[in-house]
Amino acid sequence: MVIVLIVLLLSGSMITASARIDDDAIAEVIDDYYNVYGLPHLKAVVSSDNVFNRGDEGMLYVTIMNDGEITGFEADDDEIDNDVDSYGNTTTLSMVSQELLSDRKITTANSITAVLSPTNPNAPFEIEADTLLLGSLNSGKSLEKPAEFPINIYDNAKAGTYELELYMTYRYQKDSAVTPPYGDTFYWYEEANDSAILTIVIEEEPYFKINRTDANLTAGEEGFVNVTYTNTGDVAAYECIARISVVEPFSTTDDQAYLGNLEPGESKTALFKIDVEEDATPKTYSINSEVKYEDVNDDIQYSKLLKAVVDVKVAVPFSDKVKENATPAVGVLLLVGIIATPTYLFIRRIPKNKKK
Repeated sequence: MVIVLIVLLLSGSMITASARIDDDAIAEVIDDYYNVYGLPHLKAVVSSDNVFNRGDEGMLYVTIMNDGEITGFEADDDEIDNDVDSYGNTTTLSMVSQELLSDRKITTANSITAVLSPTNPNAPFEIEADTLLLGSLNSGKSLEKPAEFPINIYDNAKAGTYELELYMTYRYQKDSAVTPPYGDTFYWYEEANDSAILTIVIEEEPYFKINRTDANLTAGEEGFVNVTYTNTGDVAAYECIARISVVEPFSTTDDQAYLGNLEPGESKTALFKIDVEEDATPKTYSINSEVKYEDVNDDIQYSKLLKAVVDVKVAVPFSDKVKENATPAVGVLLLVGIIATPTYLFIRRIPKNKKK
């Protein structure tokens, strides 16, 4: 019996019981009334929309079901007859019935753990919570609600279909034994696993990024902001209009700029005029922006929210403005004086007797 125990442990099997585990307990599980054959079998399908866009932070819903089946069973007639002789027909048949009922749990998957991962380690997305503990699942049943895997699609993701593997591990009751006369029950558990291939689609679409912002903004003054938009997507965007949305310390009546059509990889720059409040704190600000466009079906679409980063400079004191404005005027007067003086001297040098 010691040899049998070693073999069971090395094979990853596990025997537990309502009584102390010893050689006799192992013998009861191996030499029981019934051998039932079958396994759990876990399947999985995506139960939600599996189409995502670049930059999406969404949820992938997966339905998991157990379609495991009992493929057969056989009774140990000698064991039953021996116990009938030892404990009587009524007691033995009660134990036989209990064991058969227990053995039918062979198709139940217990302590299910599901791990979702892309089959390609360089896939342009990540599963933010890739491991879920899902409890138990009887044969013929599905999870009460789909498993939820939060997914983050990278901004630079290439459009296409991508595969993921859902790897599911679980424990199942391989065998059991119910022993007379008191109905002590022993269980034999094993580990098993199933896997399923799922797919998601990253859709072809325009995708916009701000790759440059040039701003000349000073507190208390009106300034201009140049924002360069690039279509980094797979298809063209038509009739594009760049829009900004400003809050304090900014204001504007010039919040839209027409860009026209933008092919994949093409960039265009929009010019916005912005007023800056006088008490604005000199620092870096982010201005919200988006691109309104028409897709290939002439449907109006909107880009993700974009950020145009601008710097506001300290307000220029009034006295400095006066000096700045005065300096060119003084220069002009000096220049006029320099030009006028030789002319005056030239005129004075003309002798009167050369006049006719």
